[in-house]
Amino acid sequence: MQEVTVSLDLADILREKIDDCAKFNRNVQVSKEVLDSYIHNKRILSQEETEQAEGFLFSRFLELFLDAKEALIIPEDAVHRIAAEYLTNFDDIGITYAYQDFYAYQFVDKLNDIVRRAAKVRELFTKKQPPPSVTKICREAYLSYLYGFHTSSVALLRTIIESMLKERLDIDIGELWKLNDLACDRGIYPKRIWHKVNQIRKEVNSFVHEVSMGKAPSESKNIQLIGIAQEVLKAILE
Repeated sequence: MQEVTVSLDLADILREKIDDCAKFNRNVQVSKEVLDSYIHNKRILSQEETEQAEGFLFSRFLELFLDAKEALIIPEDAVHRIAAEYLTNFDDIGITYAYQDFYAYQFVDKLNDIVRRAAKVRELFTKKQPPPSVTKICREAYLSYLYGFHTSSVALLRTIIESMLKERLDIDIGELWKLNDLACDRGIYPKRIWHKVNQIRKEVNSFVHEVSMGKAPSESKNIQLIGIAQEVLKAILE
């Protein structure tokens, strides 16, 4: 099998390029007095001092945004978390958040993880080659896995299996446990596949319920369920 080649320098090169083009200098230094004056409007700052203060705040927002991985959606989420630290409302300051910069840095920060997960998907395809019909309907579940949205990925797998069973059984309603029983009873697939569908049903239900507690399925569990789902869908479509 051909090896996946990942350039460990590429992310750093791209990051340096973004540094050159970004609206703010994320490595800028600022004195405590200048920062305090900027945040609390204590005195009029020079253009240079203003850029230093905004650059420093930008770097703090960006650091939290990246460290949070998929937990934060937009830059303002990071801003609101830091606002309490400075006892101020950054919305009143009027600082712009440079969305392109935030998401460019975020993509580069995720790049190596995306490539690593893509290699696992390729390995899975090599071991259990799904038919084109399966890869097509699972596309969003695969992409969610690649970008680290594991709860979304496993939830999509359950929804896809449920939808395909309804289509195959020619019924419009029914929960997955009942659809699974009907499919097995009607000989659409053997008991071995019934157990796999049941495993997906139980594990995804557990993952979805744990979302409210801030938990998410692990990357390894996600790719495992993707492999099982591929086998199930292949059996449904045969």
